[in-house]
Amino acid sequence: MWTEFSGSPRESFRLPMTDIATINITEKQLDLLLSGLRYVRSAEKLRVEEPTPEYVRTRTEKLDEISTLVDALNSSPRRQSAAQV
Repeated sequence: MWTEFSGSPRESFRLPMTDIATINITEKQLDLLLSGLRYVRSAEKLRVEEPTPEYVRTRTEKLDEISTLVDALNSSPRRQSAAQV
């Protein structure tokens, strides 16, 4: 599985999910990150553009990637160990 990161317009790169599977962040940082992802997902859903096949395809891909990233963060070992306490 790959994750795409976008920077400035027209600049992006992709990393295998296994390369970023381990991150050391606090619970507060994780909550902030998940909140930001919810904002990005909402902004993408509310974006108004002509529904061309290309736009629909890229929008669907972005929303799928966001969902995959949220799922990965929510199922991280650090997150699970905190829930066991």
